[in-house]
Amino acid sequence: MDKPLSGVRVVELTTFVAAPSCGRLLADLGAEVIKVEPPAGDMWRTSGKSYIPTRFCDEENPVFDIYNTGKKMISLNLKSEEGKEAFFKLLDTADVFLTNNRPAALHRLGIAYEDVCDRFPGLVYAILLGYGEKGPDSHKPAFDTTAFWTKSGFLRDMAMLNDNYMPMSPPFGVGDTFCGYLLMGEICAALFRKLRTGKGDYVCSGLYHNAIFGMGTMNIINQRPFGKTYPTDRVGHGLPGGVYQTGDGQWMYIGTNSRKILIEKLTRIFGNPEKALDPTFVNQENVAIIDPPAFYQYFKENFSKKTRAEWIEILEAEDIPVMPMKGFADVSEDPQAWANDYLEHVEFANGNVDVMPTSPIEMLSVGQLKTVPSHTVGEDTADVLVSLGYTKEQVEKMRTEGAVR
Repeated sequence: MDKPLSGVRVVELTTFVAAPSCGRLLADLGAEVIKVEPPAGDMWRTSGKSYIPTRFCDEENPVFDIYNTGKKMISLNLKSEEGKEAFFKLLDTADVFLTNNRPAALHRLGIAYEDVCDRFPGLVYAILLGYGEKGPDSHKPAFDTTAFWTKSGFLRDMAMLNDNYMPMSPPFGVGDTFCGYLLMGEICAALFRKLRTGKGDYVCSGLYHNAIFGMGTMNIINQRPFGKTYPTDRVGHGLPGGVYQTGDGQWMYIGTNSRKILIEKLTRIFGNPEKALDPTFVNQENVAIIDPPAFYQYFKENFSKKTRAEWIEILEAEDIPVMPMKGFADVSEDPQAWANDYLEHVEFANGNVDVMPTSPIEMLSVGQLKTVPSHTVGEDTADVLVSLGYTKEQVEKMRTEGAVR
């Protein structure tokens, strides 16, 4: 199948999740992605195994594979002259260079954008940053837990305010993946421009920047002139929608598309349609809730009268957006996810079979994608170097001298 990025070569010098997720998606779109690892390998290989140390291992590392499937894996020692020379020969064949190394490290290696842009004028140079290129935090190490979730305010301000308040704990890799999505789009746009002009480009995606934009609604309404403050208690979270506990102790979430319509529907369902018109309950002009604590208590008490299953059936019949609150473990058994091929079974070399998310790429020209276990560190080094003109004897000499693995 002739995929959209067939014929495009991506050289990837990345680690952990954000930039590797971008490389994985480019490979899904048909690009040849060559990941360059140091002799010790990407540190995420070790991190991936550490999540379930009693199960995950070199042969079964799904937390690494989800971001690295479909890539060729080579290992070069860029601190050696021979390793760096091989890297530049590889870069000379590339359409895209993808990295998430900090600018200072790239400068030390001589592969910062300023170092290579004249030598490779047609190269799309793509970098994933933490806090941006300038400012007091630009040099700091960044993870999505720090640059995306913590610095953006999400963990502190979206936690529910109560007597036992504490900030939320961050999910792992979520902000990274969002940033990888954007960088993939920028790379595709730059490649389209290159088709028309022959010129390369410099494209960047940042964890902190993506968090600020992605949480733009909260960032705007919480500015001091507007008066909205976070964190807030349950009464301040999205009434009349939000989370409610039902009579059987389960939880559900109700979305709010129109506050007026939702109040009218729910008060009718509760048997008190006149409440929607009560000026002491709701301001009819701007649909403002007059007494939020009393309003919430009314809804809370009514939702406690039936089980979650009963409420789901009733609310769905009224076309009210409602969803039972599930956990991460429930997703792997969700019939909706399986019906749409959002999940798949992946078999590993040790014989174990795991359920993994499928690629989010859905295109007729791409077809159905399958996750395959990633290659080992340096598995494709010899083949790639030979394709660049090295002899097998030269590759072996580089291996014994520590320039490649």
